[in-house]
Amino acid sequence: MEYADQHGVVVIDESPAVGLHEFPNETLKHHQRVMEELVDRDYLHPSVVMWSVANEPKSTDRQAEYYFRTVFDHVRKLDPSRPVTFVIGGSNASLDRAAQFADIICLNHYYGWYTDTGVLNLVSPQLMYDVKTWRDRFQKPVIMTEYGADTIAGLHTSPSFVFSEEYQVELMAEYFTAFDQLRAAGILAGEMVWNFADFMTDQQVNRVWGNRKGIFTRERQPKAGAHVVRQRYHSLASRDSHNSSELRNLAPEHLYQVISVV
Repeated sequence: MEYADQHGVVVIDESPAVGLHEFPNETLKHHQRVMEELVDRDYLHPSVVMWSVANEPKSTDRQAEYYFRTVFDHVRKLDPSRPVTFVIGGSNASLDRAAQFADIICLNHYYGWYTDTGVLNLVSPQLMYDVKTWRDRFQKPVIMTEYGADTIAGLHTSPSFVFSEEYQVELMAEYFTAFDQLRAAGILAGEMVWNFADFMTDQQVNRVWGNRKGIFTRERQPKAGAHVVRQRYHSLASRDSHNSSELRNLAPEHLYQVISVV
């Protein structure tokens, strides 16, 4: 966290409440204590710009409404100066019971991977429709907090195929198309790729020796997607800068060259 403070990396500080599907009072009390510990630990870090109370809970559940209203109210009393959110995955804007309490809508989506696997031409229209639906209902800024595809470093296919580096790059391009249009419409406030680096998981038939959605390997070596994301973020910074030529000069010359992944 100290590194983030010193280098201008902003942090959405999240509790370990991942995949909550039941909401008993015992869990609620424990959740409040966890948020107290989190805020107490990280409150003075300037890199922390937002608190996230959960990741991909079953927020369509009827009991989720009281549960998350209580948690959100508790966190706002602990720190009234920062926005509070949670990360939505597998929910529906018309049925969700917790998003009403969030200051910012954070969405995880895996179009082209977990849904319509390999069908890249559906990614952009599906994503735009869904993000607009959340924005229309709740009238709050939206951040895409997860998107991506598992990728085996060194696996190349033509045409692209799932798990290849080409597929990861082409899938990103489809998301970027939607992101740019949503940003231009004033709907999308941010984007975060999942994930920085591959990591180990338990053994599952849909995991190839862990989660391979990283744009870097576990050894921190870049896949083709890492170069694409780097170029993307420099491009976004240039667009948002009042002195884009000066910012562009800070980037290496090769950044704006076409990247071959073969």
